[in-house]
Amino acid sequence: MTYQELKNLVKKHSELYYDKARPVIPDAEWDSLYAKLQAIEEAQGWRDSDSPTILVGGASGKITHPIKLYSLRKVYDDNEIDSSFDIKTPKIDGTNLTLIYRKGKLILALTRGNGEKGDCVTHLAKTISNIPKEISTIYKDIVINGECVTSNSVDNFRNYVSGSLGLKCVEEFKKRNILFIAHDWLNVELDYKPRINLLKHMGFLTCMDEKAWDYPSDGVVYRINDYQESKRLGYTAKYPRFAIALKERELQTAITTLQDVVWSVGRTGTVNPIGIIDPVVLEDATISKVTLHNLSIIEDNNLGLGDLIEVERAGGVIPKFLRVVEHSKHNIKINKQHAEKSIGMATFKNGPKLEVVDKDNINSNKLLEYFIKTMDIKGLGPASVKKLDLNHPKDIYCITDWSVLGANGQKVKQEVERSKTKPYETVLAALGIPGVGKSAAKLITTRLTSFSRLKEVELVEIKGIGPSTIKSIVSWLQTNEHWVYELPLQLEQELTVQKVQDSYKKVCITGKLDMSRADLTEILESKGYKVTSTVTKDCYSLITAGDNKSSKYVKAKNMGILITDYWSSKKDVLSGNF
Repeated sequence: MTYQELKNLVKKHSELYYDKARPVIPDAEWDSLYAKLQAIEEAQGWRDSDSPTILVGGASGKITHPIKLYSLRKVYDDNEIDSSFDIKTPKIDGTNLTLIYRKGKLILALTRGNGEKGDCVTHLAKTISNIPKEISTIYKDIVINGECVTSNSVDNFRNYVSGSLGLKCVEEFKKRNILFIAHDWLNVELDYKPRINLLKHMGFLTCMDEKAWDYPSDGVVYRINDYQESKRLGYTAKYPRFAIALKERELQTAITTLQDVVWSVGRTGTVNPIGIIDPVVLEDATISKVTLHNLSIIEDNNLGLGDLIEVERAGGVIPKFLRVVEHSKHNIKINKQHAEKSIGMATFKNGPKLEVVDKDNINSNKLLEYFIKTMDIKGLGPASVKKLDLNHPKDIYCITDWSVLGANGQKVKQEVERSKTKPYETVLAALGIPGVGKSAAKLITTRLTSFSRLKEVELVEIKGIGPSTIKSIVSWLQTNEHWVYELPLQLEQELTVQKVQDSYKKVCITGKLDMSRADLTEILESKGYKVTSTVTKDCYSLITAGDNKSSKYVKAKNMGILITDYWSSKKDVLSGNF
């Protein structure tokens, strides 16, 4: 058999073994053919560029991972991490690499690719100083996944390492000083700690070593140690249910075009600019408006219509202007005259802000009157408001001398104190947010149960709350949010017995979820269910997340109560249609 014939034969069987997972010859015969090809190449002193000793697998260059690689679900609050996640390791900010050992010898190294297929970089991996070329083991095949890092000092760590694995020149690759940190042994039935300890004994640097924390990371990985529990939890279509990544919320930005600037006059006469932009998506929310801060910011950036600008979601929620990327050739600048034409009033510059000259034309009492009426504070009519010199809702709660109202002073004081116990939905309706009256406030507070969460209104679907109301809320928050926190009122909804209607279906939850129990409870209650802690005969359904041995499960089954599997019916559960 010639070299070309043997090479093609080994390529054929490599493709069947690695790419298609359908070997047609025994492993021993494949080993013999592969060894013979290696021996011929060593004897002749050369090998073809498509030799399977360089590129193991099919001719396409993409090789199927022996075990599919999943992404980790990301959270930004450690309260979302269940206490059963008892292993903590760094989420190293390098680039992923999978190593395959056969009978103790390194035969294949794959980049992550799309998680199902990756590029062969075996020729590079064999030059990485801390990757053992041979290991002593009783296991025939070992699949190790980990992260490549570098000991070089570089500006963009991840790009540097990722680019290294794409190099064609081995000598150039060696200069990058790439190292490998193992974070899992994928095809062994052992608890996490024991399998990582075995990798350490084989000579690998692992993610549980203290040294792993010395390299750049973009979060912390939490996982369950127990193998059987991890196996029981399994995977979603994208993520393992037994591991999770805690990350700091990253600043998300986008480049877009400034189409227009609209100006609104605040209660105190401040003129506030809002930019109208070509819609962009940030954190799954479509953004079409951004705050431009004030006139000074506009002037300092020489901002004009048609400019290409960078915007961000400050704190992951409020859209803001960051900088000008490129000025428009049309040179239509935004200035004081633009604001005056928009609002139809003369203005003047007061520090960085723009204010109207004739503040008497601003009916600031409207907000106060509306607030008093909605909160049902009896006795605070126009005459009392004037005597107490009230100009704003927060002024009501700063009064120390009620005697100016004479005999009615104490009665009004009691009414004001009573208002402090009004539920959050009433307070929200009283704030004067355009489009948010009593009905809208009730709908909003079933999903966003505190004022601090109101800024999430763009991210949460609320039946009955349309795009115009959402835009109104976001715009209002940009100039009014701060003073609401000064009110000594209920800014968080309390779910009372009276609020739980008899018509609500009772459900109970058991098992470990991919979200907090509180979040699922909130979703279900917004869909018309009442979540209880125990299974009773009037229970509509038990939602189980794989916990089929719990007392709740047994009780529900004995009572003939509907049992809904969370993982297979997640879409129906979250939509309330189960």
